[in-house]
Amino acid sequence: MKKFITLFLISITLVHMAHAQVEVSGTVYDEYNQPLIGAVVTLKNGSSDHSAVTDVDGRYAWSTVRQGSYEMEVSFIGFKNYKKALEVSNSSIDELVKMNPDSQVLSEVVIMGSVNRGTEAQARKLEQMANNTINVVSAKSIELSPDITVANVVQRVSGLSIERNASGDPQYAIVRGMDKRYNYTLVNGVKIPSPDNKNRYVPLDIFPAQMLERLEVAKSLSPDMEGDAIGGSVNLVMKSAPEEFEVNADFQLGYNTIHLNRPFYSYDRATENRFSPAERFGSRYEANMSDFSTRNLIINPINPLPDLFGGITIGDRFMQGKLGVMVGASVQNSFRGADRDWYKVDVDPLGTGRPALSSFQMRKTSIQQFRLGLHSKIDYQFNKRNNISLYYGDFTLNDFESREMITSDRDISPDNVNATYLFQTRIRSTYSGIRNATLQGKHNLADERLLVDWSAVYSRAEFDRPDNAIFSRNGGVENGVEMPQNIERRNPRRWEKHYDQDFTLHLNMLYKPALLDDYKGYIKVGGMARDKERGALFNRYRFDPNPPFQEQGTDWNDFRDVQWDILNPTGTLGHALNYNAYEQIGAYYGILHLEFGKLDVNAGARVEHTNQGYVSRTTNQFELPKLNQIYTDVLPNLSLKYKPKSDVNLRSSYYKAINRPGYFEIVDGISDEDDEFPFKGNPDVQRAIADNFDVRYEYFPNANEQFLFGAFYKRIEDPIELLLVRQTSLTTGPRNLTPTNSGTATNWGLEMDYSKFFNNIGIRANYTFTRSSLTTTKSERVRENPDDTSSELILREVNQTRPLQGQADHIGNLSLLYKNQKTGTDLQLSAVYTGERIEIVSPWLDLDIWSRPFTQLDFSIEQKLGNWVVFGKANNLLNTPYELFVKSPRKTEQLDFPLQDRAGQTIVQRDFFWQSFRLGVRYKINGI
Repeated sequence: MKKFITLFLISITLVHMAHAQVEVSGTVYDEYNQPLIGAVVTLKNGSSDHSAVTDVDGRYAWSTVRQGSYEMEVSFIGFKNYKKALEVSNSSIDELVKMNPDSQVLSEVVIMGSVNRGTEAQARKLEQMANNTINVVSAKSIELSPDITVANVVQRVSGLSIERNASGDPQYAIVRGMDKRYNYTLVNGVKIPSPDNKNRYVPLDIFPAQMLERLEVAKSLSPDMEGDAIGGSVNLVMKSAPEEFEVNADFQLGYNTIHLNRPFYSYDRATENRFSPAERFGSRYEANMSDFSTRNLIINPINPLPDLFGGITIGDRFMQGKLGVMVGASVQNSFRGADRDWYKVDVDPLGTGRPALSSFQMRKTSIQQFRLGLHSKIDYQFNKRNNISLYYGDFTLNDFESREMITSDRDISPDNVNATYLFQTRIRSTYSGIRNATLQGKHNLADERLLVDWSAVYSRAEFDRPDNAIFSRNGGVENGVEMPQNIERRNPRRWEKHYDQDFTLHLNMLYKPALLDDYKGYIKVGGMARDKERGALFNRYRFDPNPPFQEQGTDWNDFRDVQWDILNPTGTLGHALNYNAYEQIGAYYGILHLEFGKLDVNAGARVEHTNQGYVSRTTNQFELPKLNQIYTDVLPNLSLKYKPKSDVNLRSSYYKAINRPGYFEIVDGISDEDDEFPFKGNPDVQRAIADNFDVRYEYFPNANEQFLFGAFYKRIEDPIELLLVRQTSLTTGPRNLTPTNSGTATNWGLEMDYSKFFNNIGIRANYTFTRSSLTTTKSERVRENPDDTSSELILREVNQTRPLQGQADHIGNLSLLYKNQKTGTDLQLSAVYTGERIEIVSPWLDLDIWSRPFTQLDFSIEQKLGNWVVFGKANNLLNTPYELFVKSPRKTEQLDFPLQDRAGQTIVQRDFFWQSFRLGVRYKINGI
């Protein structure tokens, strides 16, 4: 009886609850009756709270809301919060909400609340409100994309292409056809140093994409930005503390299909010596073979484990919201590979002007990449007018690379009856990292008329490449029989270390004088001081076999069995790569902001003082032991923004910018350690100076949609390019890649960016047309009498007009999206296209080395299941080869080489990277 009564009472209660619950739904609009996508709608009554996010039609809905009195609140970035008392009775409710805009400018950064940070809506609003021309990629867009690093994300921004690393992954950004040297990288608005061993530019693949709140690409500069970005800047805005407790975590497994076709070549890293004998025992120490490991040069073919990716960020606010804390970590361990065919190319010595191929290489490279990111940010709000924050980021990228290579003067195939080969095994471990600590403060003073912000920054980048070793042998086939391999002379092993350390102070003050109130005007002034120190260590040992003839199978089977003599027991601490560089920069600026109705005007200038130089530890007689360059640049700036409607902007801007040489680029010495060509510094290379003009039409029909169309023009004096030149003369001596000022260049283009949703189907597309021009002096070898093939060969100089190095005429992105808010399903098919561009500038007429147009197709899918998301991602579905070529047919009388299958062209290099696939889960929780 008790059970029956209990069940009866429960049934009555459930029936009552069923009748007491009704459906509440509605639509959120902006002031132009356009639906707002991503607005947060909440119902609160203390005992039963509901929360929803509006879909692509601006709709929200709850099917079961208990009857009672509620407070309804709607929040959306850039709009005033909407609040209303709502009585839920016994009938369904369809509530229409119209939001009113609310935005203000604080230190030229749009402050629009902290709700929905990282959304597409926030990204579009930032683009609309900024004083300069920018593109923003939101955290939500990154989350849905197939991308795992910042470098992957960058290639999807209009006007940006990328330069790839040895494994085929994106690494450096090229903005509007301007080589990576013309751009800089920021973290939370602060410039960071580079672990690159010669240059300034930062490898963007060191940063995991999961930690970003958004990615900002500035196409034009304002005076409060550092002036050495002719192309633009890439700003990584890292996640900060949310308004309530939040957890984001993901775990992924993946695989690269190249390992289904061939093994991964591994080596024992645990046995490598991180320090050279000279570092361990002193610079005068004479090393012997017992000081060098041998096991780390044993290559083992294996089937690699699956790629592993995992990350988590946790944030919350404490002390009544005054203290915010965000911490995060990301770990990525992946196995990559590349198959490369490469030719050594030069000009035909017989004067035809055609490229001549002298050798052919087949390379098989295996790279294990380990990426670790640690991220933390603490902020404290003393009151509404004063707050401080402390950010610390630590990013590590370690590459463990092994490479097997065969070189020949003809086709490498089993069909050859007689051929001579050079076999090389290279192992290379690279440890690189960037650490950044930034203390910042923002203060609203003088009755909100004086705004002050400051930052103190310490950053350090490190690069360590220990025991980089090459094991060379000769061999081949004779009468169709494979011959035993013998040891080559001068096998190298080298150690490299570099660090780049910055101390930087920033101070900005924005004052709103009463005199300018009618124009909503302000004056902004500020300054920066940076002290940079850079150190480089290089030591190389060379080895000869002793006895000279050691035959495989008889005298040795692997590297451990070979008998060696050390040719230079004390190493090469006098090498040019042993140097200390320094750079002190002092800068100050002023900006006047005025608004004349619908027209915003920003006028100002920046002044930068540079003291750059180096002190070399080289002992070479003909090299400069030190160098110092001191110069001052005045960089004027003007930007106009006209707003005929609240959702339309017309922009125009002008700014002057510079590009300083890289650190090692001014060092008077040769680094002969690059794969294809040695690098030679140039003490005479000067900074490049550019005038930049920009116009853009912007239309933002609603929160997630946009149409941008713009044009740009750049005039660059003394652009710096890496030219392939002879060390001593045009006819003798080795060829070196040398930084050189190359006259005056122009670069102009058109950009289009479009995003549109049709119910659940969306399209994102951007296209950039770029055309640059630079006239430089080239050489050609011709007959003294063109009509007499027996006349003497002579060299003459001619002018050639060509594009800038790295500039592609056509760059495009196309993404097709499907979003279903009700089912929680997202799909994305993305294509990236980069047109042909010059990769290496030749000193010879019409023999520049170009990259062929490249198309990459990626796909991602995810399904939301409560707080969990299951997803899959696929990259490089087309397995598009990366191919270099010369736009001229090769010398016809040469031996038959493979790959030369393009009429009128000479193939120089072809790489295949294959497809990568990943499966994963993501967990997200907001509130407790």
